[in-house]
Amino acid sequence: MCNGKKWLKGFLGAAMCLALAVAGKQDVNAGQDYTIGSYIVCTEDTNLFVLPDCNEGVVTPIAKNSVAVVVENDEIYTKVSCNGAEGYLYQEFIGYDEALIAAYEAELLAKSEEVRMMAAMIQCEAGNQPIEGQVAVGAVIMNRVKAPNYPNTIVEVLYQPYQFGPSDSQLFADLLTYDTIKDSCREAARQAFMGVDNVAGALHFRRAGSREGIVIGDHVFY
Repeated sequence: MCNGKKWLKGFLGAAMCLALAVAGKQDVNAGQDYTIGSYIVCTEDTNLFVLPDCNEGVVTPIAKNSVAVVVENDEIYTKVSCNGAEGYLYQEFIGYDEALIAAYEAELLAKSEEVRMMAAMIQCEAGNQPIEGQVAVGAVIMNRVKAPNYPNTIVEVLYQPYQFGPSDSQLFADLLTYDTIKDSCREAARQAFMGVDNVAGALHFRRAGSREGIVIGDHVFY
């Protein structure tokens, strides 16, 4: 929380904090508690702060209408997690929008299912390979999602005709139905989804020895 002891960090910074504190007391109750783990919506373009004090540095900007998860409460600031970053958000900029939160939850669910499908495909294609080889298959899938000449969703990439043979196999279907996907394949899918690319943008893979490329385990990526 901003206080007079921070004046040495600069008059302008202290003045800004004081203004925020006064404005906040007009619209929210100091120390207001938000349910831990609940979703909130940021009502203005602002910043996440390192500490509950606007003089203590910025973690990251946060855009209006961003959905965040409440981590803890601290007087006129609330600690939230937003887009992979944690920081303190001034309570005056916290709101609730049921439609935005519902859309956000739907997007999370869709992404979670897509990652699960990618993990199942990784198991079909490289379940007997080291984790590096499993991540590599996931990277090929994600590289195709990003490439202009391929579909732009994981599901469409997986089911594109004549590409991933296991997509219409009983093994792939059973992995999804019974959720018997290996932990290593789930982790490989998560890493690939988060941007890990250990095949330098490769869009294809085959059995090693069939052509030149990056060899990982029993596959060559190109």
